[in-house]
Amino acid sequence: MRIFAILSALAVAAVSQAIVLDAFDDGNMNSVISAVFTPTYTQSAATVPGGNRVVGQEISVNLFGLTHAAVVTNGVFVSASKSGVTAQAAVGYGYDNQGDPGTDLNLDLSAYNAFTWTVLSNDNPANMRMFLRSNGVDSNDVTKVIAPNMVSTSQTITFDFSDFIGVDFSDIDQIAMVIDGTSDADTVVDTFEAVPEPGTMIALGAGLAALAARRKRKTS
Repeated sequence: MRIFAILSALAVAAVSQAIVLDAFDDGNMNSVISAVFTPTYTQSAATVPGGNRVVGQEISVNLFGLTHAAVVTNGVFVSASKSGVTAQAAVGYGYDNQGDPGTDLNLDLSAYNAFTWTVLSNDNPANMRMFLRSNGVDSNDVTKVIAPNMVSTSQTITFDFSDFIGVDFSDIDQIAMVIDGTSDADTVVDTFEAVPEPGTMIALGAGLAALAARRKRKTS
């Protein structure tokens, strides 16, 4: 039993390596727009890499002259479109209040293998995109699907570091995430994290099973 206890402790330690990059629990803001193709940015001091979070939004279709809102409050980031509105909402770290690269984060995430975003609710089809900058160069855009019809139902969107081309994860300059919504889409994001590779835990489990089998053979 002792070896299992030790391995269990190692498993807990591996899980605990995840780091929260943004819990959206400070830097509250509420920006509402109605103009089409007029990007708007709001910068707020927050407990995030670089000390500031920039929230951007832009409407591409507005059939009835209604609004899109980008909100940070009570530990969530919300992108909310009224009827007939199609919009993008973005979160940036290391960007200025015009959405341009600003503060160099000098962020070392080399001990991690993926980014995860916890989405608490999403009604209509939407995509989530991420791109990074390192050494002053933009990475490729990486796009993931946010499952629709998940109102008040949590899902996790994962971006493996291997998805990004040419990024030095020991020195990240800027991080950006964009929600590409469809008409009337409402999306609620809870937490942004950097996490160790899930495969680490799979390998640990396989090793534990092998050790258990070997121990059984020796004692039988």
